[in-house]
Amino acid sequence: MMRFRKLGGALGAEVTGLNLQTPLGRCEADQLTKEWFRHGVLVFRGQMITDEEHVRFARRFGRLETFTQPNGIASFVPEIFCSANTDESGRLLPSDDERIKMLRLNWLWHIDSSYRAMPVKGVVLRALHVAEEGGDTIFADNVAAFEALPGTIKTRIEGLRAIHNFAYLVRQQGGDLRPEEVASLPRAEHPLVRRHADGRRSLYLSPPYMEKIVGWSEADSCALLHELMAWATQERFLFRHRWQLHDVIMWDNAWTMHCVTPYDVARHRRVVHGVTILGEEPVLPMKAIPQP
Repeated sequence: MMRFRKLGGALGAEVTGLNLQTPLGRCEADQLTKEWFRHGVLVFRGQMITDEEHVRFARRFGRLETFTQPNGIASFVPEIFCSANTDESGRLLPSDDERIKMLRLNWLWHIDSSYRAMPVKGVVLRALHVAEEGGDTIFADNVAAFEALPGTIKTRIEGLRAIHNFAYLVRQQGGDLRPEEVASLPRAEHPLVRRHADGRRSLYLSPPYMEKIVGWSEADSCALLHELMAWATQERFLFRHRWQLHDVIMWDNAWTMHCVTPYDVARHRRVVHGVTILGEEPVLPMKAIPQP
């Protein structure tokens, strides 16, 4: 029998009594969907599954993104992406390798694909190698953070929108882009406060991609975003997942924010495979937009 045990405050629950090697039944998938929406992050321990079983499980929750490049995976499954500090043979990558530079971007607080007009719905991740020290994934509950905000700040940010831009991240990390590359990279405008289908509101923060608040100067934008991030990442809003081998976790990308804690990439192997569940709706503003 499937059971759910809360791991933190409003965020995070461990699921027991389920073997992901076996296809999910409809009732199981419906119950998991309900609890995923409720807890934001679901944790499944000791799941020795293949890439194909990983994909089959994730597909029960929506359409999946596919990838055209193997991305370090020896046996390529198009729905699987790999995040690793090793090459295909399992050797640690040099610390100055471009793949390591990209890996370190996960150490920044972010929401996946916030630079898209329709960001991804969620991610299902599993651990193949776990760092002995560091490498935890921390999640922030952006619903609880918004609800706890003082009323004056809620009023202040209501209606504000921010530009999310992948090219901005590249530039901030010292990358150099040609004009045609900038033109091809995605960008989107999203509200600072997101409205969800059940009526909840959440902060929508993804700092590495947030170029500025629409109509504000860069300095004023930076000051407000820094203030909101300091608020949203207080310990009372966080859930820290300490990875164990063969863990599977899935998170709701609509109302959680996450980051990976730093670890020594030259000493500790950390390899995770993931599947991305595509978004189904745009980021809606705090109040419904009146229809013409």
